[in-house]
Order: sequence, then C-alpha cells, then structure tokens
Amino acid sequence: MTMSDDFQIADTTRAIEGILMVAIEPVPVEVIAQLLETPVAAVEAVVESLQSFYNESNRGFQLVRVAGGLRFQSHPDVSAYVERFVLDGQRARLSAAALETLAIIAYKQPISRLQIASIRGVDP
Repeated sequence: MTMSDDFQIADTTRAIEGILMVAIEPVPVEVIAQLLETPVAAVEAVVESLQSFYNESNRGFQLVRVAGGLRFQSHPDVSAYVERFVLDGQRARLSAAALETLAIIAYKQPISRLQIASIRGVDP
C-alpha cells in the first residue's frame, strides 16, 4: 500500500463518517460508493474497519447496518443516559408568536403565510 493509498483511505473514511453523521435515514453502501466514486468493495472494507475501530475504542456510539444501509446509533450500554436526555433534557420552548402562528395554522389550514400575517396583524 502506497502513501497515496493511505491518503485515499483516510479521505474515504472521513467522507463516510461525514455522510453518516448528517443522514436522517440509513444510507446504503452502494449510495456511498456512488457519491465517493469508489468501488463498493472499497467502501465495505472501510466500513468494516470503522466498525472494528469504534467497537474496540469503547465509544458511546456504533456504526450499524440497518434497513439496508448504514447509520450511527448510540451504544446499548449508554441507553439509560440517552433515554434520560431525550425524555428530560430536550425541552423545546415555543415563543408566544410561534404558538399563536401554530394555533392559526391548526384552525384555518390550509393557509398561506400572507393570510397568517393578516390574522396576526403583522407585516408579512
């Protein structure tokens, strides 16, 4: 393996991590290979390497295959903390204006932005 190969593997690794970090749904290996213009076998090799690395590093997350694709998910060992965070630590507060807008939408839907502004008495 040449130095150029090492750099290419590092770039592929970083790209895979970046893609999976922002993905909402599991991403098929074939899609990653197409995006990176890399053979599927090369992507598979990097994925296996990443899975081993994350497992051996005792991380709070895993790279898993699910629903025909890949995704990051929290490690089962930390599920109690993740559950507590999701249930208790994520209190989203809406402003009075946002609540008013949502109430108008719920009552009058479908409704345009201009109509909402007119009802609320604000400039669009």
